Amino acid sequence: MSVGAFIVVQLSSSRLPAKGIMKILEKPMIELMIKRVQHSRRIDKVVITTSQLPSDDPLEELAEQLGVGCYRGALEYVMERISGAAEAFKCDTVVELLGDNPLVHSDLIDDVIDLHTSKECDYTATLTKEYPLSGETFMPFSAGIRVQAYSKNACEKYSEYPDYINNEDKHPCAYIFEHPDTFRLEFLEAVGKWTFLNRPDLNFAVNYKKNFDLVRSVFEMLHPKNANFSLKQVCDLLDRERHLYLQMGL
Repeated sequence: MSVGAFIVVQLSSSRLPAKGIMKILEKPMIELMIKRVQHSRRIDKVVITTSQLPSDDPLEELAEQLGVGCYRGALEYVMERISGAAEAFKCDTVVELLGDNPLVHSDLIDDVIDLHTSKECDYTATLTKEYPLSGETFMPFSAGIRVQAYSKNACEKYSEYPDYINNEDKHPCAYIFEHPDTFRLEFLEAVGKWTFLNRPDLNFAVNYKKNFDLVRSVFEMLHPKNANFSLKQVCDLLDRERHLYLQMGL
């Protein structure tokens, strides 16, 4: 089994343009994320998965500099892009990561992959409140550190669900997790060693400048001592430096 981490990123974001290459510690944010992902014991290949727009040329150049893969496809068709990338890089298991989730950690990635393979699933993800089954009886993770693992076969079935293609009201993978009768699903909940992340009010995604400022502060405080700092260290830092919560709107 070949497992690919496909980081979905483009620089044409309307809310925070070019956020993927905004500098933290003199490096593009996406580079710091890639280095964290590469600590995974389960990932065989890392691929920047971006669009064909000229504005995303810097991402292809960065991939070449870092020695990771790059796949470019249509901006609007995310699953088509990921499916093409999985085929091009010969990966039968896709781990989809969002380029604006730079704090995602290799241990979380590995736990999702382990659950995915042990249960022989079509789709496995960290449970967040965005999923239909989230509720009081479940233990969702904070947002902004999402890990999704799914089979190449499930990925390629996107074309069988035309109502989901380029639907702004639907997550690109919604055709999978909204059809549990067709696909075998599993969700990693924020329990056990991940209980500290059962804080669905927290959102680590870099959508706006204030989010970027928070992530930059976290890297500046933790990265010099440990480049692969843990998510527990992030939460402990927030609890110590409580002013950082203001950058999350809390």
